[in-house]
Amino acid sequence: MKKIGMGVIGAGIMGNYHARVYSELEKTQLIAIADLVEERAKKLAKKYGAKKIYTDYQKLINDPQVEAVSVATPDFAHFRPVISCLEAGKHVLVEKPLTTDLEEANKIIESARRSRVKLMVNYSHRWLPAYFQAHQVIEEGKIGEPVMSYTRKNDRIYVPTKMLSWAEKSSPAMFLSAHDIDLVRWYIKSEVEEVYANAVFRVLKNRGINAPDCIQAQVKFKNGAIATFESAWIYPDTFPTMTDSFIEIVGTKGVIHLERKEEQMEIATEKSFQHPRNLLTFPIFGKLQGAFSLSLTHFVESILEDSEPYVSGEEGREVTRILCAIHKSIEKREPVKLLPFSK
Repeated sequence: MKKIGMGVIGAGIMGNYHARVYSELEKTQLIAIADLVEERAKKLAKKYGAKKIYTDYQKLINDPQVEAVSVATPDFAHFRPVISCLEAGKHVLVEKPLTTDLEEANKIIESARRSRVKLMVNYSHRWLPAYFQAHQVIEEGKIGEPVMSYTRKNDRIYVPTKMLSWAEKSSPAMFLSAHDIDLVRWYIKSEVEEVYANAVFRVLKNRGINAPDCIQAQVKFKNGAIATFESAWIYPDTFPTMTDSFIEIVGTKGVIHLERKEEQMEIATEKSFQHPRNLLTFPIFGKLQGAFSLSLTHFVESILEDSEPYVSGEEGREVTRILCAIHKSIEKREPVKLLPFSK
C-alpha cells in the first residue's frame, strides 16, 4: 500500500493531534517533526514514532521523504512555512486561519496555483456530524433560504492567559470565530460585502495582555443575508466547558440550532461538574477519532486521489479577508466594505 510521508511543523497542542493521526492512519507514515524547541520536537517524535526532528522547518520541507506537511504553528506564524512548502512542491494542510494577514493569504493562493499541489485549510468543524447535517438540510431546501445567522464561540480566560503565550498576536475572532465564519459562508453560499465590528479591551488589558476581551461583528452578505459573530475568551475558569459554542441559522421556512456546549455528556463528581468535549477528538480503542481525524484523512485522500480538498485555499483566504475586515472595523470604528477579488 502506498504510504504518504508526512511532516508536522509545530509541536504544540495542534501539532500533537496532527502527529498522532498521521502515525495511526494506514495510508501515512509520520517522517519528521519540526519545532523551534528541540526538546519539544524530540518528545513528540518519540511519542509517535517519527524518525527525524528539525529545529529549522526548511530542512523538514527539503527532506525528500516528506511528501506532505501539516503546518500547526501559532495563528500568526503560518505564512512562511506554508509558502515554503508550496514553493518546494509539497502538499500542505494548514491549521485555521490560513493567515492573519490578507496580503499573506493572497501570496499563498498565487503560490498554490503555480505549484499545483494540494492546499487545504483545516476547518475541521465541517466534519462534525451535526454541522454537516445542517449543511445537508439547507441544501435540500428544508428551511428555505438562509437569511440570518447568529454564532457564539466563547472561551474560558485560561486560554489567553495560560494556554496561549501569543494571545496578543491573535484575538478571540481570529482564534474562535474563524470556524464559525467558515461554516456560515458554507451554509449561506454567498460572500460578505460589509462588516461592522466592536470590541472591548478591559479584563485582559488589566492583566497586561494587549488583546480584545470580546468581539461582536455584524456581517452583511451579497445575497442580503446577515450574520452576527460573537467571540470572547474571558469566561471564568469555573465555566463547565472550555468553550461555549452555539450556531443558529434562520431560513425563510425554518430554523436550525446547533448547540455544542454539552456534547451529549455530563459528568458530576465530588470535585466538579463537567461537559467533556469528545466530538472533535477522542481516543477510541487506542486511535484518535472524531471530526479532526476525519478532516486529516480527507486531506490524505485528496492527495492519493488527486482530487480537490473540501476546504480550499481560496475558501480559507475568504475567511481571513472577513477576519481582517473585522479588525479594521474595530480600529476605524466604522463599517468596512469588502471589494470582490479580481479573477
